Amino acid sequence: MPQRAPATGVESVPEDHGALYTTFRDAALAAPHAPAVVGLDGAVSSYATLLDAVESAAGRLGAELDEGDVLGLAVGDPVVFVALYLAAAKLHVVTVLLDSRLSEPERERNRVRFDLTRLAVDAPGPGAFHLVPGADATAGPDATGRDDRPGEGYAPGDFVVHCTSGSTGEPKGIVMSQAAVAARVRLWSGELALTASDVVLCALPLSHCHGIDILTLPGLLTGATVVFARGDRLTGRGLARLVETRGVTVVSGLPVMYRMLTSARGVPATALRTLRLAVSGSAPLGTSTQEAFLERYGLPLRQVYGLSEIGAICFDRGYVGRNSIGTPIAGVEHRLEPVEDGGPGTEDLRELWVRGPALARGYYRDPAQTAEMFEDGWLRTHDLVRADEDGWYVLGRRSGFINVAGHKVGPLEVEAALRECPGVLESAVVGVPDPRTTERVAALLVVEPDADLDAVRGQLGRRLLPHQLPQRYERAAALPRTPLGKTDYAAVRELMRAEERNAE
Repeated sequence: MPQRAPATGVESVPEDHGALYTTFRDAALAAPHAPAVVGLDGAVSSYATLLDAVESAAGRLGAELDEGDVLGLAVGDPVVFVALYLAAAKLHVVTVLLDSRLSEPERERNRVRFDLTRLAVDAPGPGAFHLVPGADATAGPDATGRDDRPGEGYAPGDFVVHCTSGSTGEPKGIVMSQAAVAARVRLWSGELALTASDVVLCALPLSHCHGIDILTLPGLLTGATVVFARGDRLTGRGLARLVETRGVTVVSGLPVMYRMLTSARGVPATALRTLRLAVSGSAPLGTSTQEAFLERYGLPLRQVYGLSEIGAICFDRGYVGRNSIGTPIAGVEHRLEPVEDGGPGTEDLRELWVRGPALARGYYRDPAQTAEMFEDGWLRTHDLVRADEDGWYVLGRRSGFINVAGHKVGPLEVEAALRECPGVLESAVVGVPDPRTTERVAALLVVEPDADLDAVRGQLGRRLLPHQLPQRYERAAALPRTPLGKTDYAAVRELMRAEERNAE
């Protein structure tokens, strides 16, 4: 086993390699007394205060980490998370972003899987964190399954690893350089025209691309104020009150957040008067939610589409609505490839390929998946889109299409139709095995108590083709969710299969 370097500590690399830190530092020095972040407890930290926290965290990391070590970041306090993230950027320490709510067995699996040498976790007290040991590098291959030292699977220039949500299978570790992260932040900030006068609301976990790359970093690197909130604890009224009291100008989140706002009672339309941009992403947005939000608050609800592998890809900047993802943002090149052997139902669809400076280099220790998704500098999104003149529409992932007697059914198109049916609150559509037709369409529904499924079937019959219609419906109190709040389709499929086994 290769020997570890002497424990001399991590030293700060030249500043041109720490673009995220230096950009933040420049913003902090330009306006040290401006509000940078508002924590979960409502405490406001200035840019000078946050810069001090970053420098303090960098000093501690530099003292406790050796060259080549890998940091796992599983901190729930967003202000501490930001300080550690930017400190790691300054030192160019490879950092793996983990959900702070992981159980200890899950943390242990990630310690081994990503070759962590230290894991940062929450500690009592403001701004406090613990650094606990990662995978045991001296225990040998019996303990870790590998005979190399932690960090050996990383390449020069690697900075951060995002773990995918795992909504369709086992999460993967997406490896990116600082240059790639800086590019996605710069491109998205330009798309939103962010300035130091903006107030950005982040109610998403910072361990996810949407929370850190779409909201927090664009805000902080342009000198704006970022207001943090726990999205899983917000109500529609609480969200509106937060926007009003903090003067929020930009908000982005999952569709469920906007459904809460459109259904909230006792919230006047003027409660969101400070907003200039409302953006929905990370899950399909229903047309009814867009229309209800515009009607109630007088503000278009625009959809962003992207993948953690490259960040934002498309944005409905001109507000086409109708569930459109708009068109590619500046800095993202695209190809629309015909679907080979797609079968009936895919003639007008194209698989989207993208590339640009924000692209990740691949998946950590997963050459097969890397080869599947990354090809000659392009990312195969595996998403099938319909590219109309006014905007693009995602109909589903290539692997998620349901094969009904040779006809390819896009589950997102069926879900969109279900969302427009009276009484249907949420839906998840999957394929289940059928010996007669290969697969059949199954829908898991969250409905109002008086919902009439016969009426739902009738409305779908008028909107969808016969092979697109669900042959099976199940009700649920709530859809299975990933930690981010996305629909967990793997869990939905397992639930459907379990129900079938029980029925048999």
